[in-house]
Parts: sequence; C-alpha cells; structure tokens
Amino acid sequence: MSKAKILLFVLLASVLSIPAYAQDVDDRLNVHLRRDFGYRAGGRIQGRFTISADGPQDLERVKYLLDGNFFAEVSESPFKYTFNTSDYALGAHTLSAVGTTASGSDVFAEEIRLEFISAEESWQQAANIAIPLIVGIVVLTVLGTLLLTLMGRRSGGFKLGNYGSAGGAICRRCGFPYPRRFLSPNLLVGKLDRCPHCGKWAIIPRASRVALEEAEARFRADAEIGLLEQEPEGSEAQVQRKLDETRYLD
Repeated sequence: MSKAKILLFVLLASVLSIPAYAQDVDDRLNVHLRRDFGYRAGGRIQGRFTISADGPQDLERVKYLLDGNFFAEVSESPFKYTFNTSDYALGAHTLSAVGTTASGSDVFAEEIRLEFISAEESWQQAANIAIPLIVGIVVLTVLGTLLLTLMGRRSGGFKLGNYGSAGGAICRRCGFPYPRRFLSPNLLVGKLDRCPHCGKWAIIPRASRVALEEAEARFRADAEIGLLEQEPEGSEAQVQRKLDETRYLD
C-alpha cells in the first residue's frame, strides 16, 4: 500500500470518529457545585451550596446521590438543589448524579469528592488566609504613608495646575487643590494622600478639571487675601496695590 493511500485511510478514520466522540460528550451528565454562603477551599466546604446539572437536550430529571445513597431528585432544568453541610455528618463524602432522558436512557456524572467541615474550622481556615493579608495591607499602608511624608518634605512647595500622572485632588477640609502622588496607596475609591496645605490625611478620588479650576480660584483668592493681611495698614505696598486695583475702575 502506498504512502498516499495510508494517509487517506488515516484521514477518513479521523473524520468518521468525530461524530461518535461528539455523541459521547453529549451523553455525559455534568454536575456543578456553587457556594451560596459559607466556606470553600478545593473540596473542603462548609455552609449552604447549590448543585445543578446539564447534559443531553432531552434530559428530563436528575437524581443526586450522596455516598451512593439517595440525596435529591429534580425534574426541572437546570435541576438545582440547595443543601446545607451542617445537615450531614462531617468528613469525607462523594457526590454523584444520574440523569434520565425522555427516551428512558440513563446518563451518569463523575463523582465529586468533598469534605464537610465544621463552622469553627471554616472560620479558622478563613482567618489563616485573611489575617496575613490584612497585616500585609496595613504594613504597606504605613510604609507608604511614611514614604509620602518624606517625599512631601523634600518636594518643595505646591505648584498650582501641575498635578502629574495621578491627577489632582481637592482637600475636603480646606477645599484647596493638590496633586495626588503616584506612589500613594490606591484603595479603590481613591488614593490615601496628605493635603500639603492643611496636612489632613484622606482617601481622596481624582477630581475633574472643572472642580480643580474652581479650587484653584479659591486658592488664588485666599493667597491674595493672606498677602494683604500681612501688609501693615497704610504701608507703601498696600497703597500701591489699592491704586493698581482702582486703575481699572470707571
């Protein structure tokens, strides 16, 4: 037999085997486990869960088995059933399912191996994950705060209108604008940063251009008032400033 005939035979065999494989996949029953409330880490679960199944298009009902014993039977798609692990013995369990089609044939799902644990153990496991995470966030926040304080002392004065890549913010206490530092901790709703004008720390979102322009106007007005207050009444500088202001009046 020539090489061309052998290659043609292999291709035909591959094509003819595809429908059979697809049919086998369609005849399988797939079981899904969803956590509604509680704890889940791999196969270790605790709390309220919902199981559901999908399979052939003519699937009519699904019977669930726990450790080989009747667990529940559902006759409406998506064949959901909700249960709580506290209603069953702690320890290792196997969850399986058998589906029945309109033609009366059965389809089977692969077993799911689970371990029901107590509420106390689930809280302990969750704490073992959450506590190091929280400590890490606190440490990073403290280090970031110290770094920002040092950077703020070295960066010099505030430059109006220069906000950088992180954008500008408006202080909730003094109402003045300032640039958000790029390295400030981002806490989803805003960056943790310190106002260079009044020193207040806050989680501050990025301000819009219009809001920044209004805050800049307030800043200029306040700076001008502060400059006038520092000049002695009747001084030459104050007199000259007043003369300049009245020069443009009718």
